[in-house]
Amino acid sequence: MTISINNGSYYLIVSIYELLYSTNILGWVKNLNHTITEVPERTELVNNFTKMTDDVMIWRHKILRNEGLTRPGLFIMSFVSNKGPLKLTDCSTSLGVSKPTVTKIVDNLEKDGFVKRMREGEDRRNYYVHLTEQGRERLETLNKQVEDVFYNATKDLKIEDVKALNTLIPVVRDKLRSISKQN
Repeated sequence: MTISINNGSYYLIVSIYELLYSTNILGWVKNLNHTITEVPERTELVNNFTKMTDDVMIWRHKILRNEGLTRPGLFIMSFVSNKGPLKLTDCSTSLGVSKPTVTKIVDNLEKDGFVKRMREGEDRRNYYVHLTEQGRERLETLNKQVEDVFYNATKDLKIEDVKALNTLIPVVRDKLRSISKQN
């Protein structure tokens, strides 16, 4: 199935996806919920974000399971795809988990052919994680599935609503990132 996505819908899809997965929205929603209960519209907004996050997490889990990946594995693959080869310690720091945990995740990704570890430079202690072609293809497949889901979820919106969301979602996302850095 081929889906044609216009620019407005595409940016909406990307903005929603980034909003939900580039920050800890669940923690933000829980922290925010107790401070805004006096404003019914904001309470409704928080509830809607929470419900949308739950729905996205459910279908995202299904997609990952069907592709043989875990959330931490996907995170490492995406991180390496965006930043280039990374040391295991950099992956560990970014995920906020121990190096042995990252080593286990990378072991599984390497066994599945999505990444490979290589030594670079003269320091033989450091291994760098590289994304393989198979890993790159898997990420493309996942991204296409995500785009398709968000497209189908937003295709009936009026263009004015798409434009409004394209304006508002980045503002909320930036605020979430700011709050996330403070915690």
